[in-house]
Amino acid sequence: MAEKQNNEVKLAVEKCPLTSVTVFKDRAEVSRSVETSVKAGTNELKITGLVDIEQDSIRVEGRGQATIAEVSFQFTYCNEDEASMSEKEKTLTEELKVLKEQKKSQDSEAQLSLLQKQWGVLDRFATNAARGSQDTNSGFKLDEQYFKGMKDFLQHFRDVGEQLDAETLEVKEKREEIDEKIQQVESNLQEVRGNRRRSTCIRECIIVLEAEAETAVQLKLSYVVLSASWVPSYDLRMNTEDGVLSVSYFGLISQNSGEDWTNVKLHLSTAEPSVGGTIPILPQTQVNLFKPVVHLKPKSSGSVLTFRSSARSASSTSQAYDDRLQRQASPMSAVPVKIQETTVSASYEIVRQSSIPSDNTSHKVTVGIMELKPTMTYVSIPKVVPHAFLQAKVVNTSKFTLLPGKSNIFLDNSFVAKAELQAVAPKEEFECSLGVDPGVRVTYKPLVKVNSSSGIISRVKVVSHEQAIEVKNVHNYPVTVAVKDNLPRSLDEKVKVVLQSPYIDAKHPEKSEATLTVDNTVVWEVKVGALNKSDLLLKYSIELPMGEDLDYKTY
Repeated sequence: MAEKQNNEVKLAVEKCPLTSVTVFKDRAEVSRSVETSVKAGTNELKITGLVDIEQDSIRVEGRGQATIAEVSFQFTYCNEDEASMSEKEKTLTEELKVLKEQKKSQDSEAQLSLLQKQWGVLDRFATNAARGSQDTNSGFKLDEQYFKGMKDFLQHFRDVGEQLDAETLEVKEKREEIDEKIQQVESNLQEVRGNRRRSTCIRECIIVLEAEAETAVQLKLSYVVLSASWVPSYDLRMNTEDGVLSVSYFGLISQNSGEDWTNVKLHLSTAEPSVGGTIPILPQTQVNLFKPVVHLKPKSSGSVLTFRSSARSASSTSQAYDDRLQRQASPMSAVPVKIQETTVSASYEIVRQSSIPSDNTSHKVTVGIMELKPTMTYVSIPKVVPHAFLQAKVVNTSKFTLLPGKSNIFLDNSFVAKAELQAVAPKEEFECSLGVDPGVRVTYKPLVKVNSSSGIISRVKVVSHEQAIEVKNVHNYPVTVAVKDNLPRSLDEKVKVVLQSPYIDAKHPEKSEATLTVDNTVVWEVKVGALNKSDLLLKYSIELPMGEDLDYKTY
């Protein structure tokens, strides 16, 4: 029987293609494919050139006629000058050199100085011409020829001045543009060099494989990087003609892990690994009688108190795997899943492959597009803003969990506003404002106040208020508008507020013209026909003792 030999294989991480990346809110899990061959006996496979990763997050799975005996992580240091300059650093260095040469060749300061001198010459020429025209001994005649010449000169002065201003602005814009590019490249170069300095610490993942005979194996290497995150973003597009609310769900991904993710399958997860799975311990509070602390003069003992802690051995940083692979194992068939949900989180698969460079810049990917059928309502608070806001009440009939994020709102292909979308689970109902609809016009007319008195024995002052509101619909379809206004609330028993219009019957709401909420808000649900209008009236009186005045406070 042949003696089994030990075999060592080194493989750079760049040679291990990315298969997928799952991005969490504050980190990402990267998966790579590793293909190699092993000999009979014990094989030590070293994956070199790893970025700064969570050591305890390394996982290895595989296929083939071999056994994964051990997986560990180690790092060694080398001198900084031994680390070769990456292609990305070379590219950025060359780009920075070209930009600085462009800036030098432009010589914007000299161009601006020249333009300023030209302006000075033009200005002095105009000043001398004006002085000459005022000199009575110069022989100038204020005739038609003089005024024509003056007009031509002023026109020429304006044309030349506009040209000089335009050239000055162009030089400044070019200078600002190239300065911004230089600043961006220098920032990216600094990050790359920082990653290179970190790369002087060589990180290796060591996989020990045991095989009975020489064979090819396929491994899946997974690890977690911390410098990555994603946040949701939305576009809400409401088409009033067909009544469909289209919600475009985006993920804004940024990462600065030190490795570029190029043409990779992305997953966005709503899980929060940073929270952890350990239930916290509730601290206990004890109470006792207060005793003053007596400060004693410390005695010098000359002894040294030493704290000891057990050092973590190098072997404890490794993760041992006792997963033995089945002989001639065939891959399991699976149907592609776009949304994977658990009891605590959801994961969204991005259909198209994406590229996310390590530049700490947000990159947008499309999570999905939902078409929802909302119930449309209008809300107007004309006392504050004399407009009608279109509001959509909609049930999330999709499988997507909408996370809190910023949204851009479009109404009939026109951008109307930005808003914050709150968390919405599948099957949950939510409301979102779609901005002002110019097709529904609300006019808040001036308040009319009339002072009078009443009573024979006990005279009281009565202040009548009439607030007229007009709602006009210029659409060719009817609308329902919830118009809100406030009825003053009395804070003094001597002041009495009496509502006269609209009619409200608390016992028989069906007979009421409006409703009155607990915070004294009068709400009309007014239906306005196509190309029609409706007039509303809020009328109330305030009674108070004679000789007193009202103090109106709005909060």
